Amino acid sequence: MTQIPNSKSCFVCGLDNPNGLRLTFHSGEDHVWAEFIPQSWMVGYENVIHGGLISTVLDEVVIWTAFQSTGRFAVTAELKVRFRKPLHLGDRVTVQGKFKEDRSRLWIVTAEMIHQEGYKIADAEARLMPLNQQDSDAFRQALYS
Repeated sequence: MTQIPNSKSCFVCGLDNPNGLRLTFHSGEDHVWAEFIPQSWMVGYENVIHGGLISTVLDEVVIWTAFQSTGRFAVTAELKVRFRKPLHLGDRVTVQGKFKEDRSRLWIVTAEMIHQEGYKIADAEARLMPLNQQDSDAFRQALYS
């Protein structure tokens, strides 16, 4: 298991973003993962975490999964999220992504959010448009500047 370096300003993984989630991602043998514990400001209603936050975390893990699998960044063209159970304030979940397919100009990556008790909160399939190596390198440089 290897920790993926955090950026400075990213909303999800930026350590210097005072309004961000500050998640730390790790790469395993064939996946990328992070732990996520929602906070009170993420509630949509009655201690249920807003689906937009769940989608954001799933989107971030697919981007890091693609990067770890290919060495290049990509942008999300489509993200299909299926919400299976509510995520409540105080729950602990693991979000993980797996690279599924390289279609040259389109990558398919999946993600899931698993509750600490083992059941699935949400899953997603993303279609990503890979950046060329030069743009990917520039993106990476900007991410850590």
